[in-house]
Amino acid sequence: MVRARRIVLGLTGSAAIIRAPELAREFSRWGAEVRAVMSPSAAQLLSPTLMQWATGAEVVTSLTGRLEHLELSEWADAVVVAPATASTLGKLAWGIADTPVTATVIASAGLGKPIFLAPAMHASMYLSAPVQEAVARLREKGFLFVGPVLSEGRAKMAEIREILTWVMFHRPQDLKGLRVVVTAGPTLEPIDRIKVISNPSSGKMGIAVARMAALRGAEVTLIYGPGTEPPPQGLKVIRVKTTQEMKEALEEEVRRGADVVVAAAAAQDLRVERPFEGKLRSTETVELRLVPAPRVADGVKALSPTTFLVGFKAEYGVPEEELVSRAEEKLRAGFDLVVANDLSLPGAGFGEDTNEVTLVHRSGREKMKGRKEEIAHRILDLALQSLRREG
Repeated sequence: MVRARRIVLGLTGSAAIIRAPELAREFSRWGAEVRAVMSPSAAQLLSPTLMQWATGAEVVTSLTGRLEHLELSEWADAVVVAPATASTLGKLAWGIADTPVTATVIASAGLGKPIFLAPAMHASMYLSAPVQEAVARLREKGFLFVGPVLSEGRAKMAEIREILTWVMFHRPQDLKGLRVVVTAGPTLEPIDRIKVISNPSSGKMGIAVARMAALRGAEVTLIYGPGTEPPPQGLKVIRVKTTQEMKEALEEEVRRGADVVVAAAAAQDLRVERPFEGKLRSTETVELRLVPAPRVADGVKALSPTTFLVGFKAEYGVPEEELVSRAEEKLRAGFDLVVANDLSLPGAGFGEDTNEVTLVHRSGREKMKGRKEEIAHRILDLALQSLRREG
């Protein structure tokens, strides 16, 4: 499902290096071939033999007449420095190639290879003026940062899943300058002060869209209901609970300007007409009157006619033509692209990492099956194509 890639994993002297063997193994599980290069301080903290076991390849710990840094840079599809220390960021910002890692990164950058940096250090160091100057300089030169997460006085290295996703699904930053707003996850509607009506949506599809849009350079806002999937690191995230809260948050973001809206949330279609005050007792028999909940994305086109609006149409156990027909109804209602899927299909239900969809748009339809990140990229491709035609 993921195209195999050649990954050079650069390791520098941070305590977060303890996660390097797991990161290398996960890259391999996702179909990548991995080779490690270590700075002298990294080799003091973690055995190169352990990294050789984790990657199945010889580890570079010093540079010799074999010009290992040049060989690695030519071999690699991408270079990942995880963890990246303050010292490493400073050296890379000014082209100092005095370790195997910095020499390999600089050579790879010279060949136009994508470079991913996952910083890890104390927060005071990361937030210091010299390190922030280095970060800004590296971003300007096209280096890609994954994390860090500022917590408990530390700038913690990004989670392994976050690093994997950014590297394995990397694309050119063709959405730079565009603003993308995504809704994700379920909403809930109160029955009483404690009980709610909801659904088991994890939020994975919407989060995949938000993450891929950010990876491609867009300014992304994620409006997220109470899903179980952790939201992406480093994005603007607005947490909501009810369908009305999600609708209000979306409309506010559209008023601020949105080039693309992807309404991927599994918002509740129905709500309790009059939620009960207090807490219902388990001994009571209760009748609930359900009425339609607000339609989250219905006001988007009225607020911003030029926004490319993506909707989702989920059904269960319906024939393909009926699924497409219901998606086409949403097109006629003003959506520019509708992602239709049958939740009864294997690997396409709530909480799955994969999906099987039919993309219904004004030029036709196309079926797609794969990881949600791959489907997210295709959704964004179609949005970008339309915006370029209109522009």
